[in-house]
Amino acid sequence: MPPEGRAAAREKAMIDLEAALAHVMADARLLPPRRVRLEEGRGRKLVEPIVADVDSPPWDRAMMDGFAVRSADMVDGAGGSAAPVSLDVVVDLAAGDASTLEIRPGACARIMTGAPVPAGADAVVPIESAVEGTGGVHAGGVVRLVEPKFRTGQHVGLQACAFRAGAEVLPAGTLLTPAAVGLAAEAGATHVVVVPRPRVAILSTGSELVAPEALPSFGQTRNSNGPMLAAAVAALGGEPVALGTVVDRPEPLRAAVAQGLAADILLLSGGVSAGDLDLVPDTFRRCGVEKIFHKVRLKPGKPVWFGVFTRPGGGGRCLVFGLPGNPASSLVCFDFFVRPALASLLGWPQARVSLPRRRARLAGAAKGAEDRPVYAPCRLESGDDGSLVAHPLPWTGSSDLVGLAVADAYLALPAGVRRAEAGDDVEVVMLRDDFDGA
Repeated sequence: MPPEGRAAAREKAMIDLEAALAHVMADARLLPPRRVRLEEGRGRKLVEPIVADVDSPPWDRAMMDGFAVRSADMVDGAGGSAAPVSLDVVVDLAAGDASTLEIRPGACARIMTGAPVPAGADAVVPIESAVEGTGGVHAGGVVRLVEPKFRTGQHVGLQACAFRAGAEVLPAGTLLTPAAVGLAAEAGATHVVVVPRPRVAILSTGSELVAPEALPSFGQTRNSNGPMLAAAVAALGGEPVALGTVVDRPEPLRAAVAQGLAADILLLSGGVSAGDLDLVPDTFRRCGVEKIFHKVRLKPGKPVWFGVFTRPGGGGRCLVFGLPGNPASSLVCFDFFVRPALASLLGWPQARVSLPRRRARLAGAAKGAEDRPVYAPCRLESGDDGSLVAHPLPWTGSSDLVGLAVADAYLALPAGVRRAEAGDDVEVVMLRDDFDGA
């Protein structure tokens, strides 16, 4: 974004949501890659590909418990199945066993799933097809095999059928799901180079705040923002760093902010409005945070503050968000500003960094505002024609989490729409990826 855009944003009393988001995204840059142990890479994106150091499987292996046989012993002269067939069992092979014994005509090996198929054998007959013969079905015995639909190569995993040594089994950009972690381990990777998890420091301000486990006395409030924001960060793949609460006094607040600036993102809730004890904007300035904007045309969430702290000596940067203290406002601002920033740091595709928007038919009346767009909680269902139907939820405003806790989406009413009626076509901002219309 050009410098004049930044200068204008700093001077304006309030900017539009779209402009505010553009400023945030201009500073939300992918973090430098990090080499970590494979098990620590789960949920991260690969920066470098995984190349196999061996074939997989490294040898022909049995895919079922049974008997390793020569196909020539199992078919008749016309190429059809010969049944039954009596074979000498010359060796027992379990997974992990290695044998140099070659299976001769008229012989077979008792074999377990995963064991190397011995030389001379080229198929496995399942244990269910065996009839015990003289001396049992283990080494030294004779087994009778009945396999009417026998085919050459059956139940054998051929060497390198999954991948060959030197093959790129996981390209750069792959998300390390549990299956991908397993595949990387199979290919010999013990460490991976990934996009790191951003560290997100979370600090709640307010002398009235007490811990969730405390019973609030008169005038006190439980700290709901801290756990709420930590859960939101973790759900996206960030690493929440809980800094707890701090009282509304300049020096303790400054010390807590300085601690939070060591993270990749600092989320501070409360103290960003215009009251006598709203000390956060001045504290940010004193700590060297460059202000980008303060206040957005948004309801709830108007007081949101955003800036950037650049550490001296090339030590990286911290994106700093001053979120409103009211819980619903704080969560709305997280969804519209912090979520896209965090997703960008994690390397998400640009199409997915912001919450998706869809059209819906309103099921009941909803109140908007003259000066700002309103985002209120709603439930969704699928109409008879397959369209979305939005049901506004009871909601008392910026401190009310009851409706948001069960919402499927935000009902978005543009500025100037003071009231929307049932049947109106409206926009909704989806909160659930798994919404199925039920």
